[in-house]
Amino acid sequence: MSAVTHEAAVRRGRRRQRQRRLTVVRGVVAGVMTLLFMGPILWMISTAFKVGNQAFSATPTIFFAPTFDNFRSVFVKSQFGSALATSIFTATSSTILALLLGAGIAYPLARRRVRGQQHLAFWILSLRIVPPIVVIIPLFLMLRNVGLTGSVWSLVVIYTYMNLPLTVWLLRGFFADLPVEIEEASFVDGASRLRSFFGITLPLALPGVVATALLAFIFAWNEFLFANILTGANTRTAPVGLTEYVTPVSVEWTNIMAAGTLVVLPVWIGALAAQRYLVRGLTLGAVK
Repeated sequence: MSAVTHEAAVRRGRRRQRQRRLTVVRGVVAGVMTLLFMGPILWMISTAFKVGNQAFSATPTIFFAPTFDNFRSVFVKSQFGSALATSIFTATSSTILALLLGAGIAYPLARRRVRGQQHLAFWILSLRIVPPIVVIIPLFLMLRNVGLTGSVWSLVVIYTYMNLPLTVWLLRGFFADLPVEIEEASFVDGASRLRSFFGITLPLALPGVVATALLAFIFAWNEFLFANILTGANTRTAPVGLTEYVTPVSVEWTNIMAAGTLVVLPVWIGALAAQRYLVRGLTLGAVK
């Protein structure tokens, strides 16, 4: 083996060692960051399965026999089950409406070139930037005039209005990233604009649609201000229902942890189920 070949082999060996060390460092950093972000959630879930003396012991209880009494208390002794069902209905309904209306607005903005298009898109997005507290009073008066205060439909309307700018802005970008030549080829084959949209454009943009739907669902699911003001005792959502366990004399922490676990669970399951589409949707159009 010549000196040049030996030196090249030594260089490759050092390069592999550096790569191994860098991989180990990245793994340690990723593990630490995962614990930082997931630690509070895992602690909440574990506390939901503990009894009172285990949850409030001076020494944290790591190994214990889990109990479902807290979840039973949440569903039997309170109306949190009804609040959870209301959240599922309002978040799902508003997300579907926001997607339907948003796609109908975003597609023409992505395909048609009109004067002031960029200003129009920014104006639509600016509606999402307005703080909710600014519009709560006029919205309350408008909903009261049409008799929707205290109804779940008031939240469906508000959440659709709240998520519509977001869906329009995101879907416009996803539609614009799709090659227009694909649609033009379908026009040559005799397809109409509507058929081309539902048969070609929408399936190709499905990852982006799923990512947009998940974000809209999360925003509607976590909303508190409108749900606290516009709903009644029988129509409140899960985030508002969590306040039931905070009384002037005590805080029912184990019940709060159980209810909080139920609030996190649907979003967690939805994100895991749509993970394949979510990753593709958030990176759609990033590389051309």
